[in-house]
Amino acid sequence: MIGGNKMSGIIKTNNNLCTGCNRCVRECPMELANITYQDESGDIKVRINPEMCISCGHCISACKHKARYYMDDTERFFADLERGIKISIIAAPSIRTNLPMWRRLFTYLKNQGVDKIYDVSLGADICIWGHLKYLEKNPDFKLITQPCPVIVSYLEIYQPELIKALSPVHSPMACTAIYMKEYEDISSPIAALSPCIGKADEFSETNLCEYNVTFASIREYLMKNRIKLPAEQSEFDHYKSGLGVLFPLPGGLKENIAYFLGNKVSIDTAEGVSIFNLLNIYGETPKEILPHVFDVLNCAGGCNAGTACSYFPNFFEINRTFNKCREQAIYERGHTYYENLYKQYDEQFDLDKFLRNYTPRLINYPQVSDYDIDLAFKSMHKNDFAAQNIDCGACGNETCYNMARKIAMKVNIPVNCIVKSINDAKDLSCLS
Repeated sequence: MIGGNKMSGIIKTNNNLCTGCNRCVRECPMELANITYQDESGDIKVRINPEMCISCGHCISACKHKARYYMDDTERFFADLERGIKISIIAAPSIRTNLPMWRRLFTYLKNQGVDKIYDVSLGADICIWGHLKYLEKNPDFKLITQPCPVIVSYLEIYQPELIKALSPVHSPMACTAIYMKEYEDISSPIAALSPCIGKADEFSETNLCEYNVTFASIREYLMKNRIKLPAEQSEFDHYKSGLGVLFPLPGGLKENIAYFLGNKVSIDTAEGVSIFNLLNIYGETPKEILPHVFDVLNCAGGCNAGTACSYFPNFFEINRTFNKCREQAIYERGHTYYENLYKQYDEQFDLDKFLRNYTPRLINYPQVSDYDIDLAFKSMHKNDFAAQNIDCGACGNETCYNMARKIAMKVNIPVNCIVKSINDAKDLSCLS
């Protein structure tokens, strides 16, 4: 047993649309998050194993048959607004690239009864301040950043021994919610306008936000209900934020910390599907070799290309938008502005309010022996070296050995091996 038990259940499978093509198996970085089986008709299907799913969203983008989808709180959010429930909103900085009409959207939401709207860039500023204070108090500490909930889920499930390295500073979204509740006396439920499927996991663990309203879903809601946004534009209900606006970019946290500490702190960054292997390597690396900060994100394009984005602006469009934000945040304000801002934070905030704990998820990770692997190979009629190393990948696994492991762990089935199916067909042909 590795890693209390909390099933994500955010990502779902429509079994009627699943063709058993194995694209989801191939793209998923977790070997136990998909279970391949045969239904009553003998068709091969693949379903989610919620205990092992980290809500990375790779299977959704991989599926060409729309068999994979995710659940968020958009419908519940609008239904509660209609019932008269007063809700405040926090909006991720990536709203600037994903919902270009965001100011008009804010006006519409205000008209529907939304109370306050805050920019998560503000929480990102607080998050950076928290990291600077924590690193100042713990100069020898080596930490892994945690604004990405998929990273947190991965460590809680698969690498619980690395939880001690997770930054104790809350994510920008959580910092924004804490600021609103603790320092602005906002008692209304908080909905997050988010680019991320996995944020629902974070909200479930921290209880700081009640709704994960994703960019893709809110755009779909507006289109489905033929809602025409008002021409009037609205802004956020607080003073302008600073460098935190750069958080959606890959390495955004690194750029923020480097702006204040320069080369005093070593920071490595990584994003995309390779991060999970890098985190495994991190756990095996001597502490003295590790950077002070390992800044990691699940999505290769950062939060601007998150798993629940409404559309994916091109690389140059994103950079153009955030270069303007950077210019305003750095060049129009200068270092003195931020020194004064953080002095204000020192006087105003209690760092402990912005820190969190993590809980390993206790799961039974199946252990397989060489004997189990051998039985799995035999079930595919692969009895010699050549047959066991065809590695065609049609089953969704990189190697035949990995397929045998999954059969041994009961998350895949021999009939899903195309070589076995071809050989079985040949045998039937010879018999006929």
